[in-house]
Amino acid sequence: MGEAEHSGGQGRQTGHGEAARARPEGLLMLPIATALVQRDGLILHWNHDAEELLGYSAEEAVGSHAAKLLVPKELRGRVLEIFAYILSGHDWSGLSPVRHRDGHLITLEFRTHLLTAPDGQPLVLALAADVTSLRRIHADLAILNGFFSQSPVGMAVYDDQLRFVRLNEALAAVNGLPVGAHLGRRITELLPGLNATEIESVMRHVLTTGEPVLDARSHGRTPGDPGHEHAWSGSYFRLEGPPGQVLGVSSTLVDVTGRYLAEARAAKAQERLTLLVDATASIGTTLDLRRTARELAEAMVPRVADLSGVYVLEHLVSGTSDAQAQGSTRVRRLALASSDPSYPIEALPVDAVYDIAPDSPYARAMSRRRTLVVPSWDLPPLTAALPSDGLRAYLGGRSRSVRITPLTARGTVLGMVVYSRRGERESFAAADITLGDELASRAAVAIDNARLFTREREAAEDRRRALDEVRSATERLALLNEASSRIGTTLDLPRTAEELVEVVIPRFADFVTVDLLDAVLAGEEVPTVPATGSATMRAMAVGELGPGGALTGAADPVGGTSQSAQLYAQSMRSGRSILVAEVTEENLALIVAAPDRIQPALDSGLHSYVMVPLKARGRVLGGAEFMRLGNPEPFTHADVALAEELAARAAVCMDNARLYRRERDTALTLQRSLLPQRVHNPPGLEIAYRYLPASQLSEVGGDWFDVVPLSCGRVALVVGDVTGHGLRAAATMGQLRTVARTLITLDMDPARVLRRLDEAAATAGEGSGEGQYATCVCVVLDPVDRACTAACAGHVPPLVTAADGSLRVLDLPTGAPLGVGGVPFESVEFELPSQGLVVLCTDGLIERRDRDLDEGIELLRATVTAQHGDLERSCDAVLASLVTGTREDDIAVIMARSHPIGPDRLATLPLTGDHAMVGHARRFARRTLAHWGLSALTDQTELLVSELITNALVHAGAPTQLRLFRNHVLTVEVSDADSRAPRLRRALEDDEGGRGIHLVNELAHRWGSRSTRQGKAVWFELELPIGSAL
Repeated sequence: MGEAEHSGGQGRQTGHGEAARARPEGLLMLPIATALVQRDGLILHWNHDAEELLGYSAEEAVGSHAAKLLVPKELRGRVLEIFAYILSGHDWSGLSPVRHRDGHLITLEFRTHLLTAPDGQPLVLALAADVTSLRRIHADLAILNGFFSQSPVGMAVYDDQLRFVRLNEALAAVNGLPVGAHLGRRITELLPGLNATEIESVMRHVLTTGEPVLDARSHGRTPGDPGHEHAWSGSYFRLEGPPGQVLGVSSTLVDVTGRYLAEARAAKAQERLTLLVDATASIGTTLDLRRTARELAEAMVPRVADLSGVYVLEHLVSGTSDAQAQGSTRVRRLALASSDPSYPIEALPVDAVYDIAPDSPYARAMSRRRTLVVPSWDLPPLTAALPSDGLRAYLGGRSRSVRITPLTARGTVLGMVVYSRRGERESFAAADITLGDELASRAAVAIDNARLFTREREAAEDRRRALDEVRSATERLALLNEASSRIGTTLDLPRTAEELVEVVIPRFADFVTVDLLDAVLAGEEVPTVPATGSATMRAMAVGELGPGGALTGAADPVGGTSQSAQLYAQSMRSGRSILVAEVTEENLALIVAAPDRIQPALDSGLHSYVMVPLKARGRVLGGAEFMRLGNPEPFTHADVALAEELAARAAVCMDNARLYRRERDTALTLQRSLLPQRVHNPPGLEIAYRYLPASQLSEVGGDWFDVVPLSCGRVALVVGDVTGHGLRAAATMGQLRTVARTLITLDMDPARVLRRLDEAAATAGEGSGEGQYATCVCVVLDPVDRACTAACAGHVPPLVTAADGSLRVLDLPTGAPLGVGGVPFESVEFELPSQGLVVLCTDGLIERRDRDLDEGIELLRATVTAQHGDLERSCDAVLASLVTGTREDDIAVIMARSHPIGPDRLATLPLTGDHAMVGHARRFARRTLAHWGLSALTDQTELLVSELITNALVHAGAPTQLRLFRNHVLTVEVSDADSRAPRLRRALEDDEGGRGIHLVNELAHRWGSRSTRQGKAVWFELELPIGSAL
């Protein structure tokens, strides 16, 4: 038994190797389990595929009983019957479940054969495969066979010797050979008409490297179509088995003959295009007529022809007009080129002129404007130049084809090009004819360009001479036009003077100075130039051509003052310009202001000078000097007229700037005089503000602000903005501010204040005939209870501190601007938290061209929120963050922050309708004043408090509160629930009452009443004794 096992093991190893090499299904890689079973059921042989399929190694399987190892108990009876059937001499095939080593069952398809061992004992050979894998392979084979048989693309499989193993009918039809004739043979054996060696080289590369090759081209003739050459595109892939095992190569083949021919035609067309580009690149390189004709003749030879001549109509070469040359057939040969060394080209001189007969091929070609082909070289130009025997000797009886192509451009016939080939050279092909025609066409355009250029050049010479006569006038006009746009771009005096200098250097002068009378810059009225002597001048601008500064040292520095020179003063007195066409040392003494400037002026090369007074609105403002150094041309009277025009424009702009500055200064002075000069912080409030007028180059606007103190420490904050700029806006602002301040001091509600201001603005507009509008916001703050009342007229709403401590935009009805009229205004009441903040501003702070209003408000809110110091620093931070560059509008901003008021400033006493409250209030007032150190006011205060409380008990139902407030005055306030204001009247002798308010009016420094949400408050003020500390 052990010997049998050993023999079986050896047989298994050998059998496995042979089966792997010989297995017909090797390309499919289907594992086939093989086993030899003895008569007694013991396994004698077990191959590698059986190991893979069932999990039992050869060592485990060989020598084991097959039924016990592989068959479940319930099936062993059936299996043993089949085994006995096979031993009886029958083959058996079928399906049977087999147990895998891990215990699960696998259904295998079996093929069995009865064998006889050398010792005569029967052996059963069993072959088995997994049914699932087998069915998949069957399906794959069916798909592969269908693909091979039905694909219109040629397909083939080669072994590792590059021999056909399989191919489809499509490829067999292409090759013109049956499928069987291919098998076992190579391409080089079957198809010698192809580039078979190259194809096999590609396949061998794929077989060796494993790299697929796509779109490998092959071409040639096959027995399938021996009369025509075809082209194919092949793709090759290596076929591999188990790792490291190369099986062969597969290929697909597609007929691409149409694409191949198209690519060949495209390549030829590209070659012709390249030839055309190369040839035409050398034609028309200049605008010279003869050079262009020579380039055409040389481009023709030898690419298109062996001999080429270019002829142009004589009247086009000589410049005769078209009318005079009409009907002329005279031509001039401008170029001749030949690649034939035997051609007597020296006998045909360039520039020879020929009269062409009207019936000659030359005339017909040019008149019909199409190419003519002449079968002989016996043509007039050549015949006339050579003796007949010389012509015959050259031609030698050889036939030639001559082409005559007219040169036509822009509808005009210019001449012709004549070219030919030698008789032994091939005839002109279509591509050659196309190339020749294209060269002729392009050369015709180049020749016509040269002709037109010559004609235009001559016409340009005539125009140049005409233009030279008006050039100076044109330049002067251009300079004046430029001066109109460049001088006076701003309302700044120094900048306007600099603009005059920049315009005239270097186109008019090499050195320029601009000076104004010193009184003009001082803001005074323009003075009259003294009848004798000199005038005090201030240098506004100095300019010199070049960086040397040769004359700069001889002029006053910008901003400096000096006495005018003699000629300078003379010109300003007379109001007329002075021309010194040629400057000498003698007249230079009259030009410069000091003797030490004479030599620097001479050294600089100063040779011509013009002085022009600057006059505007009938008055002389100063003068401008123009000098020439490097420019050799002296000034002329025409130059003086130009200088006067330039100076006049500059003078008007300077006078406008002067008047603008004076009006702006006046408006700014008025504006500043109307704004608060100092703001006092009442107890419980910290107030800070900033005001910035518009930038120097912008007009003053009508922005204003005000802080109006009211009774009991209350304060009204007002910010407004009058539309427009200038003196009128500033005056309107002053009127509105005065009216607003007056109305506010009357304790009017902010909405009522705006209504009255609206009426005032409308009235102001009626007087001028133009509408005058303004925006305004008014906020009244009571620092005692932090109650606030606000109203708005089309203005930017305030920022206020909310209950949660955040800064927000107050939700306030916007209202219409003041001056519109008839629009109601509405007041909004709100309470400011402790340490709360109110911020008012004009739109000049938050709105710019590159920033809309909402963005500006948000930036203001964020900037103020980030500040935690005092309000002065907050104001500075706001200006630093929101104000940049040039300000086009005024800016006003007010900030107010509430603070708690201590008992040293404020005392309150609730009151009721009990008449005993009169005495209680008197005692409360006495104690408070004693605590504040104001006992000197006790008697007066007790009397007036008694009168106000008694008046409230008698006429208002009952008092509600007594408040004493100490600031720069002592304010006493009694509140009640009656909204009616008290009236001052004289009591009769027998009247029991009516004297209380009269006493208040007589004894108090000031008194009044104001409406409250619960009724009214009647108050009076007493001046503090001298020396009382605040």
